Amino acid sequence: MSDEDKLNQRHILDKALKESFKKMLELKKKLGQPIVTSDSEGNPIIISAECAEKIICND
Repeated sequence: MSDEDKLNQRHILDKALKESFKKMLELKKKLGQPIVTSDSEGNPIIISAECAEKIICND
């Protein structure tokens, strides 16, 4: 597999992962469920799906 093919595959996988994460956040919002993630020091935190969407999806 060429380097270009690897980059293309990586781009496709990144796009699919972002899309699936956004879908997960939408479902969590509809169900009123929080998400568990970690802060910058690796400590687990629980935040609302709305908060997570504002933080993560503003790329």
